[in-house]
Amino acid sequence: MSIKCLIVDDEPLAIQLIKKHLEHFHQFDVIAECENAIDASLILQSTDINLIFLDIHMPEISGIDFIKSLQNKPDIIITSAYKEYAVDGFDLDVIDFLLKPITFNRFFKAINKYLASKPAKYAVNNEVKSSKKAYNELLVKDNKKTFRINPTEIRFIEGMREYIRIYTQNERLITKDSLTNFLKNLPDDIFLRVHKSFIVNTQQVRSFSATSMEIQDKKIPIGRSYKLKAMEVLQNK
Repeated sequence: MSIKCLIVDDEPLAIQLIKKHLEHFHQFDVIAECENAIDASLILQSTDINLIFLDIHMPEISGIDFIKSLQNKPDIIITSAYKEYAVDGFDLDVIDFLLKPITFNRFFKAINKYLASKPAKYAVNNEVKSSKKAYNELLVKDNKKTFRINPTEIRFIEGMREYIRIYTQNERLITKDSLTNFLKNLPDDIFLRVHKSFIVNTQQVRSFSATSMEIQDKKIPIGRSYKLKAMEVLQNK
């Protein structure tokens, strides 16, 4: 079953680049392309579209205003030369924000992010990194026991005044410490402070928006002061 795509961009070269990148993925079908939001609206009225690649700066109606006007919104990946629109895009629950010029490596990540949110019928055998980096074990005291924990086993950490609760794949440990201090012992390439009360393992994030993320069955808020950093890290994972 193909994924029907619409490309909306007033730059012909930008459209061609997206089409070229999509040639590497057999499930995606470019059903239509257009240069403005008005034409895009007409296409959506007559055609079933699953995914839109959408520019922001366009004549008459901006990409952001176009998204806000949609009632039955397809999935959207924003493509823009202006990174300041990233937060606006994620506030509108877009799949990803691609900064022009769009490299294939970054495009590949966006496509995988889209496919990860879809049913298995869209799955592809894309090459992924299989090697796991080795990290030093952490020693965590809970009550009268000391636990050895591989950092990759941690899903997220919750602050509780003078204590923190560590959620691993199999356990919940409570130890006397602060999030700020405990974060110093965590590998900074996979752990991220996203709220005054939460640190997350970015490899465990299943989905996210501009205000929250999901790890397993837990919904974790993204604090206002952490939003820009969180979006920057998560959209490049």
